Amino acid sequence: MNTRTIKKLLAVVKGIEPADTVIVNGKIVNVFTNRIDEGRSIVIKDGYIASVEDERTAASYKTPNIIDAGGQFLSPGFIDAHTHIDGVYPFYSFVPYALKGGTTTVVTETSATACSAGMTGVMALMEGTKHYPVNCFFLAPPLTPPFPTMETSLGLTLKEFSTLLKRDDVVGVGEAYWTRVVDADRQIMGQVSAALAVNKPLDGHAAGAKGKKLIEYVLTGITSCHESITVDEAMEKLNLGLYIMIREGFVRRELPELSKLKDLGVDTRRLILVSDSFDAVMLSEEGYLDSIARRAVEFGFTPLEAIKMMTINPADYYGLRHLGAIAPLRRADILFLRSLDTIHIDRVMSGGKTVVESGTYTPEAKIHQYPERLKHTIKVGHCTESDFRIKAPKAGALVRVLEIASPTITREIHVKVAVRDGFIEKDLDGDILPVAMINKAKKTPFGQGLIKGTGIKEGAVATTLTWDTGNILVIGSDENDMACAVNRLADLQGGVVIVKNGRVIYEFPMELFGIMSLAGMEEIKGKIEDLAAKLPQIGTSLAKPFLNLQTIPFTGLPFLRITDKGLADIRKKKLVGLAVKARD
Repeated sequence: MNTRTIKKLLAVVKGIEPADTVIVNGKIVNVFTNRIDEGRSIVIKDGYIASVEDERTAASYKTPNIIDAGGQFLSPGFIDAHTHIDGVYPFYSFVPYALKGGTTTVVTETSATACSAGMTGVMALMEGTKHYPVNCFFLAPPLTPPFPTMETSLGLTLKEFSTLLKRDDVVGVGEAYWTRVVDADRQIMGQVSAALAVNKPLDGHAAGAKGKKLIEYVLTGITSCHESITVDEAMEKLNLGLYIMIREGFVRRELPELSKLKDLGVDTRRLILVSDSFDAVMLSEEGYLDSIARRAVEFGFTPLEAIKMMTINPADYYGLRHLGAIAPLRRADILFLRSLDTIHIDRVMSGGKTVVESGTYTPEAKIHQYPERLKHTIKVGHCTESDFRIKAPKAGALVRVLEIASPTITREIHVKVAVRDGFIEKDLDGDILPVAMINKAKKTPFGQGLIKGTGIKEGAVATTLTWDTGNILVIGSDENDMACAVNRLADLQGGVVIVKNGRVIYEFPMELFGIMSLAGMEEIKGKIEDLAAKLPQIGTSLAKPFLNLQTIPFTGLPFLRITDKGLADIRKKKLVGLAVKARD
């Protein structure tokens, strides 16, 4: 927004300049008054709303383009206030699906790109969102990597982080895991200071934080959390002034539980509905924020409450003054809803232009060209079978095993393993296999351990799509297959590879930053579905394989994780050895 635009809007209202578009005969969803306004027209100029006024006076506006809404409900465009679109699919493939789902604005994390490709990658990611009909705002990534003493990634310096925060399209600080933040180290305090200096919010990740730990977390400046899974957790955070982001997407679905907040009489202005990302299958089959709005209504929120939680609430939270409502000086991002109860979207306007008509995306498809050097970020050398053999501790010793407890949570168990020629023997019957995490920029040294819960019986899987570092995770029942999978992954420059008996049976290239495919959404959807079909061929029993593989090394959640530096005890915030000692 600039003064030139404001002058033009004033000129339209004064009758000096013609409007670009006038929308008549619609029922306007007023997010300020909780009312449906009828008999009022929307006057648009240069992509912004100049006026919302009585249809009788609006008839005086000269314009060649009058849109008759036909009695449809007119809602502000939806805002996804917390998502991750810096991996898997490119922005240009995402845009049509976002808009068909009523989403005209997204606020995305950038930590995956920062860890994988540094400041150069983040700048390229931002540039790749320009000149598309979806507003894209960004969060400066605070922890790259989350725990530097336990893992390695490229990441950002404090100077680079501060530079990002000063940008107008960077609206806050990305999610920061409380277990690291409450230590208030120099890096964290520098980032807090930078955010406070420009008065931007700090998004939180308070999974497991309660009582005094939660208070410590809030004291570092945190303003929101999207990790509440119970009403009690959400209420504790609301009581301390945090915004609650209710996620209903690829990672978790919290509406069934958190919708109970409506029965407690809480002020819904601090509730925001978010996706925390949709994968390609969900975008193709379910829709986007429109599907979340429908589910919110199914769980008892009124349509107006659901709409406000993804329009004016996130706009107010991030200080997006020109978004989130149908009112003067707001961007003309408008949804035409056939039904308010079912959130059935018939037409979408972005910046005053129709971009979706009868469920069809109408603009010409544009493919952004990313710098070639960012498609070559995997630098590991050639791996061999011997790289993945694990040296055994003394005979009869207990060893730590990372056990998969859920698609996002792991736990530590202790077992006795067989040893042969000084190396640990796999236990296929007991589902205990070797796992390794390799820094994408170098092969050695790398972290090794044992994992239980994959079900793999004959083969290996390797991926660079790992939260948050983008390093290489490999798991297998055969060390030769593990080496083959990593080597092929390096050839592809990222993605997912499955190997069985020395032969690649599946590959999903993600060459950009090593974590993003440059294919279309339907092709990516097919790859994700094919992954679920191919993994059972090596015996895997993972419940949500595409999510499971990404989160196995994720240090933002408990308990035992594998990183490129070794086994990490998240609760104790330190690396631990394979062998269990008496004091453990």
